[in-house]
Amino acid sequence: MSKPFLKTLLLALALLAGVLATAGHARADKLHLKDGRVLDGTVVREVEGYVWFEIKVGGIENTQVYPPADIAKVERSTPAADAAAPATTARAEKAAPRARGTGAPRAAVISLGESGDKDMVGIFMTADSLKRCIPHLEAEGVEIVAFRINSGGGALLEIQKLSDTIEYDFKPKFRVVGWIEHAISAAAMTAHCMEEIYMMPGASYGACTGWYGQLTAVKGRQLEEVLFMMEKISARGKHDPKIMRAMQIMDPLSCTINENGDVTWYQNAEGQHVVNPKERVLTFNSIDATKYKFAKGIASTVEELGKAMGYTEVEWVGKRVPGIPYPVSRAEAEMRRFRQQSFDDQSRLNQYAIEYRGSIQLAQQTPVEERGKFVNKARQALDKIKRMVKNNPNWALFVFNMLPEKFPDWVDEQEELLRNLMKR
Repeated sequence: MSKPFLKTLLLALALLAGVLATAGHARADKLHLKDGRVLDGTVVREVEGYVWFEIKVGGIENTQVYPPADIAKVERSTPAADAAAPATTARAEKAAPRARGTGAPRAAVISLGESGDKDMVGIFMTADSLKRCIPHLEAEGVEIVAFRINSGGGALLEIQKLSDTIEYDFKPKFRVVGWIEHAISAAAMTAHCMEEIYMMPGASYGACTGWYGQLTAVKGRQLEEVLFMMEKISARGKHDPKIMRAMQIMDPLSCTINENGDVTWYQNAEGQHVVNPKERVLTFNSIDATKYKFAKGIASTVEELGKAMGYTEVEWVGKRVPGIPYPVSRAEAEMRRFRQQSFDDQSRLNQYAIEYRGSIQLAQQTPVEERGKFVNKARQALDKIKRMVKNNPNWALFVFNMLPEKFPDWVDEQEELLRNLMKR
C-alpha cells in the first residue's frame, strides 16, 4: 500500500469518525428540568407526561423516570412518536413492556413490613430480600413497582443497603413509588430515597430518631453520621433535607407555598406554614404530607393509586388472595414467603442453638464409636442455622454477632469440628 493512499485512507476514516460523532450528538434529546438542569440523552418512552430518559454516565446507560411536575420542556431530535415507540430499542422494549391487549402499564405491589410482628427493618425488611424480587418482576413484565410500607422501624444499619438497592437496582428498571400505610423511623428513612410518595388515609411518616441499648437516643458523632447519610438519601428522593432533619432531631420546620404551588422550606418557624414546632420531632400525617407537597396524593386502593400516578388504567399484576387488598404478584409472594420464614426462624432461634450446642456436648462426652447419632443431630441443627441465614443474612449479625460475609468461615469451622469428633 502506497504512502499517499494510506494517508488518504486515514484522512477519510478520520472524517467519517467525525461525521458519525456529530450525527450521534445531533440525535441526542434534551430534557429541561424545573430545577434548572438540562440533561442530554434519549427519550426512551413517554406516558401521560412521565418521561423515561436514558443518559450515559461513565459509559454506563442509566434510565430514570421524571414526573410531569419536574419537567419544564423536552427537546427531541426525532419526532415524539418515534421517540416514544416501545420498539425503538431493545432496552426500551425491556424497560417498558405493555399489558397484553390493553396498552395499560403493568404494575406490582411489594409490601415492606406487615402487621403481626413482621415489620422490623433489618429482619423483615432487607436489601437482600428486595433483590430477590427483581427476576420475578422482570418475568411478569412489570414496569411500575409500588412499595407498600407498613413498619414501625428497626435497624439503622440496613437503611443505606435498602436505599442503594432501590436507587441502583430498582430505579433504572422500574418506575418506583412509595405507598405509605405507616413508615416510622428506619422505615421512613428507607422510603425517603423514593421521589414519588403516596399516602394511605390515616398514614404516618417520620419520627426518625435513632436509638440504641435501653432506649438511649443516638447522639454525638453517631448522630452526625446518620444526619449526613440522610442528607444524601434525601437528594436521591429529591426531598429537601430539612424535612428529614426535622424528623430526626427537634428542629423547627416551616414552609412557604407560592402561587405556582412551589414549596420553599425553612429550618425555623418563619415560613407561611409552621409544619413542625420547636421541641418536637416531625411526623407527617396523610393530609399534611399532601398539603405541603411532600406526598403526591392519597390513595386507599390500587385503583386510586393508579389514578394518583396519572394513569387512566393500570394492570396490577398478580392473583387475588383473600385478606390481601391488592393482587399478589410473584415478587410479592416471594417477599411474603421471606417474612414468614424469618418469623418462623425468629421463634425457633433458641431451639436451633440448644439442639446444636447440646448435640456437640453429648458427642464430646461420648466414646468415639457412639458419637455418630449425636454428630448427626448436630449436623441437622447446623443445616437449620445455615438455611436460616441463607434466607436472611442479617441473622448472622443479630444472632451470631458477625458480619454476613464472615458466616461461611464460621460454618467451615463448625463442619471441621464435627469431622474431628468422628475421628478415632
